[in-house]
Amino acid sequence: MNVNSTVEMTINGHVATICLNRPDSLNAFNREMRAELLACFTQVSAMSDIRVVVLGANGRGFSSGADLTQGPLDGQSVERQLLDEYGPILRLIETMDQTVIAAIPGVMAGIGAAFAMHCDLSVMANNASMVMAFTNVALVPDGGATWNLLRRLGYQRAFQLIAEGGRLDAASCLELGLVTKLADAGEVLATAQAWAEALAQRAPIALREAKTLLRNAGTQSFSETMAAEAKAQNQCFASEDAAEAIAAFMAKRSPVFNGR
Repeated sequence: MNVNSTVEMTINGHVATICLNRPDSLNAFNREMRAELLACFTQVSAMSDIRVVVLGANGRGFSSGADLTQGPLDGQSVERQLLDEYGPILRLIETMDQTVIAAIPGVMAGIGAAFAMHCDLSVMANNASMVMAFTNVALVPDGGATWNLLRRLGYQRAFQLIAEGGRLDAASCLELGLVTKLADAGEVLATAQAWAEALAQRAPIALREAKTLLRNAGTQSFSETMAAEAKAQNQCFASEDAAEAIAAFMAKRSPVFNGR
């Protein structure tokens, strides 16, 4: 286990688990947590043996958002803090080869919710909730939250949630596509890790290319997406993974993928 003061990381086979570790503050993001979380994601993104990453949290909440007791550095604007300290982590979640699963044991609020929504998949406790309380303190959502909320909820429902500083329970989050699975409280991390282990047995090249295709499709035309799919399919078809999958199918056995 790699243990930092605000983040814990463990590796089990092809799965890395990164847990926010400020439970007394409901894992509010301070400067130290941002730096350590970036270091962990940078490390695992460069590890070819890691195929799936679980982003979880210790304690009863996923994250209450930014730690409002700690403002920007002297001479640093909030804009620069968001772009320079949160931005690199969120971009890694989006662009890294590995699938990232959020494990949400309790409330996710503010930029904590932005992180959870930006993961590829998510498991949420059935008694948890998502809170968008920015306007309660005269602020707006950040961390790309408006981008994700618009695409999941549509304009009017997203604006209502933001304008009212609203809260959604876990069942609503699942129904609206803000999370992908629910689990009993106390079983969220184990459920996410079991899902990660199952996905890690699938062809990593195919999962990597599917992630890239979907992340890019929203800003591309149909023709651009079709061309990108064809290029990715060509790469997948020529891979050792595809040869192994076909051989395993013919031999009626489970494939073993090397990710090449």
